[in-house]
Amino acid sequence: MANDNKPTVIEHESTGNTKKQQDKKSSYIKDSASCVLNIAQTYGLDALLQDDPVEKTPLDRAMQRERKRHEQRQKNLEQILKATHGACRDETAGKPDSDWLYRYFDMAQEIHNPSMQRLWAQVLKREITNPGSTSMKALKVLQDMSPKEAQVLQKAASLACSFGTDSSRKLLVGLKARNGIFSFGKRDTTTAVNTGNFQLPYSSLLVLIELGLLHGTELESGEIEMDPPLPLTYQGKSHSLQPQTKGVRLLYYRFSPTGNELCKLLGNKPNAQYYDQVVALLSQKFTVHTEVKSSIHHTV
Repeated sequence: MANDNKPTVIEHESTGNTKKQQDKKSSYIKDSASCVLNIAQTYGLDALLQDDPVEKTPLDRAMQRERKRHEQRQKNLEQILKATHGACRDETAGKPDSDWLYRYFDMAQEIHNPSMQRLWAQVLKREITNPGSTSMKALKVLQDMSPKEAQVLQKAASLACSFGTDSSRKLLVGLKARNGIFSFGKRDTTTAVNTGNFQLPYSSLLVLIELGLLHGTELESGEIEMDPPLPLTYQGKSHSLQPQTKGVRLLYYRFSPTGNELCKLLGNKPNAQYYDQVVALLSQKFTVHTEVKSSIHHTV
């Protein structure tokens, strides 16, 4: 069986040592015209930007450019397959659907960024060890996702938990508790976790909502019953929550089915600071037990 808990890390390429950084700085293009020329030369589109006449016909130039593009696509797929092979151990393998593989390769060949290639390698490994685990819709979202957007998803995935009988990922952002009968003013008190403190500001939530990975409305659970305890899992670690009073509800954002798929793909990578703050928050209204193995059923 595949080990889905191993996290996939999405990051920018390392700039290397000081000498490489200096070499890189010296190669910076300072003006827009030079930048356009550099892009044109890189992609074989600089014929009309040269001082000397170009001997090759437009068709010849187009064929040469297309050949380079095919070569790069081939290199992209080879890098992804190499990373997939390197990530595999002795997991039991299945047989991915042939149509899925064809569409996967059509999309994956356009992935140039090394970090994104590693993510696509994880997709293929997961499909080999668990056929049918990644939908075509999830592949399409992943294809259109920039490395920066993927990093936002990774940060959100590291804060995600699940609770109750619903195993889908949720982003727990606070709790609401009913005030006592002798309290004056508001009937309920809300205590929130600021996800912005963990590199996930509201603007990042909007990115995930725009991508269709997170539902756009903050949700509120039903009142948590005193008994049985509510099971909660954070990044593979099991807990149970026993309310100390009645009228306590959890506030959260729910990942969409596609977002849930991609969170599973990224694996478990807990954020220790967020975990400590959430446990401290929950401990105000719950008795929290960790690493609980239970078959408790609780509807939220």
